[in-house]
Amino acid sequence: MSRRLRTLLVTRIGPLIVAMMATPGFAESAPAYMLVLGDVHDRDAFREHYAAKLPPLYEKYGGEYVAIGRGVEVLEGDYSPESFVVARWPSMEAARKFWNSPEYAVLKDARIRGRWGTFDVLLVPALPSSATAAPILDEAPD
Repeated sequence: MSRRLRTLLVTRIGPLIVAMMATPGFAESAPAYMLVLGDVHDRDAFREHYAAKLPPLYEKYGGEYVAIGRGVEVLEGDYSPESFVVARWPSMEAARKFWNSPEYAVLKDARIRGRWGTFDVLLVPALPSSATAAPILDEAPD
C-alpha cells in the first residue's frame, strides 16, 4: 500500500468510519464494500486457479461484484493499481466470513504461494440507506 493511501486511510477515512460505526443501528443495517486493488503478475494462472473459483464463494457468503476490471482513472494522488474489484456484502460480518472461510483460505494461499499478483484489500462499511454523509462528517474527529 502506498504511503499516501495509508495516510489517507489513517487520517481521513478511519475517523469517518469510527464516527459512522457510532451511529445507532449502523452496524446492524449497513452493508459493506470490499475493495481489492493490485497488480496481476501471471494473468492466466490467476484467472484459472483463483478468479474463476470466486463467484460461487461470493454467492455462498452473500457477496456480489459491483465493479471489476483493469485500469483506474486517478483523480488525485499517485496510487494507480493495474486491477480492481469492488464487491458489495450484506454486512461487515458476511464479508469477514467469506474472507476467513476455509474455502477462501485455500484460494488465497494458492494466490500468494503462486505469486500471481500483489494486492491491497480494504473492507469498508457503507452508510445505511437512511443515513446521509453530512451529519456523520460533522461528528468525525479532525
